[in-house]
Amino acid sequence: MPGLSRLVMPVLVMVLSGLSVAANAQATPAPFNATYHLRLDGWPDADVQHRLSHLGGNDWQSEMRASVLTAEGYERGKFRLQDDGVQAWHYASGFTLFGLGERYHLSARELATLPDRQSALFILSRGLDTAPCQRAAAPPCRLAYADHKGRPEAFAYHVGAPQTLDVPAGAFEARWVEGWNPEKPDRRLHLAFSVQRPGLLIAVEYYRDGELASRMALTELDRDETR
Repeated sequence: MPGLSRLVMPVLVMVLSGLSVAANAQATPAPFNATYHLRLDGWPDADVQHRLSHLGGNDWQSEMRASVLTAEGYERGKFRLQDDGVQAWHYASGFTLFGLGERYHLSARELATLPDRQSALFILSRGLDTAPCQRAAAPPCRLAYADHKGRPEAFAYHVGAPQTLDVPAGAFEARWVEGWNPEKPDRRLHLAFSVQRPGLLIAVEYYRDGELASRMALTELDRDETR
């Protein structure tokens, strides 16, 4: 997703970086519509929309949209809850810049072994309680996912202890995840996930060479469970 990654935010790209982890069956999903405020070094501030929708039965969809100046992008993944975890079965993304852009799609066959980035974001959030890398001294968890073209990518991370996090939308119980691309250890992504709502991000911080380059925080949350 070059347009969204370059022009909307490096942070959002890493947020969208899917992660393949065994799901916590006790974490029950619930629909939500969230808005985040993004501060990106070198770009104007922007809002990011994130929606988790129940499609019926065991099928769900996670979608993010963002825009900055003349650039905008979206990404959505559809997945099915199963007894042994989560199976992604459709992915779509796209971006436009000055009216020109590209679109990407991945089918169920292409997602048979690796989740797409949106589906995997949901998967990661459900597996934090049982992740073996909950201590900084523990070996990092290592994850595999498919990028927007279906190519395998890697991600490493540690999981922090639950804590109360205050953001513009209110106070939330959250767990911080510190992650990085093994090939780019100088870039660190801190993701705060809701403890109660799988898939919901509370805050994001992106560090480059030890300096905070971008941040994102939850500003609005619609908990309408009829969606």
